[in-house]
Amino acid sequence: MPNEKKDIDEVPKETAGRLPLYLRRLLIFRESGKEWVTSNELVEDLPGIRSSNLRKDLSFFGDYGIQGRGYNVNRLIDELSKLLRVDRKVEVALVGVGRLGTALLNYGGFENWGFEISLAFDVDSDLIGSHVGGVRVDNARVMEKKVKARDVKVGIISVPAEEAQSTANSMISAGISNIANFSAVLLDTPDEVTVSQVDITSTLEVLTF
Repeated sequence: MPNEKKDIDEVPKETAGRLPLYLRRLLIFRESGKEWVTSNELVEDLPGIRSSNLRKDLSFFGDYGIQGRGYNVNRLIDELSKLLRVDRKVEVALVGVGRLGTALLNYGGFENWGFEISLAFDVDSDLIGSHVGGVRVDNARVMEKKVKARDVKVGIISVPAEEAQSTANSMISAGISNIANFSAVLLDTPDEVTVSQVDITSTLEVLTF
């Protein structure tokens, strides 16, 4: 009797953590025009992951492979997108349209993962009213009002360190409960708010030393 299909919340954390890596590889294969891929090809550039890991991971959710051909790229992308819940669009609000914020707004890869930075805010009068990456930059003073109106739950902070905490406070007041913080300061937030600290400098230091 085949194993009962599981939801991503019911599988080992190691398995759930590898699924986005498989999806990223599949997207690369699709862009190159490849329609079928073997398990060995899928894990070829994923250090520490074997084809047996891939097959076991996918077996939790169904039988996707065809003997002699491997995996249909488009079908597996669709299945993994549903499992990872990236087949829907999640709106994101960004505060701080400096160099980093501008780069994030111009980056088109978020859509592949179900995210869309649809709101952008800054305090710079030269930026307010302009469009960056196709997104209008509004005054940070109206951030709470606009976030509440759109019921946005995910925010990105890319402001100077001294402004990060007050920005986080405003986001939380607006209903945002998931924050990616690119500012070089740790935020003080309620337990129910999830914060991901994105410290590029520390990452480079670890790589260097």
